[in-house]
Amino acid sequence: MRPRGIGRDSGAMADDSKVTIHPPDERGRHLVTYRREELGRATSERDVREFLYRAGMADAEDVDLTDEALFDWQGTGPESWA
Repeated sequence: MRPRGIGRDSGAMADDSKVTIHPPDERGRHLVTYRREELGRATSERDVREFLYRAGMADAEDVDLTDEALFDWQGTGPESWA
């Protein structure tokens, strides 16, 4: 279940339908956005899952963060935490 259309293409550009995890800033925090809306700044996989849950993704604890249909990891991947 993905409320608010997370992970579903509703006619927007393909990248807009994904959750984007941006490269880390100077403090090691990754900006997490969905449809250009900031969900938060993550320092761990757990943070990303919390942001997804708060955004309405009921199964955020079980989602595969390596799923390229749902996530756009920029510059790093889900295994790269400082």
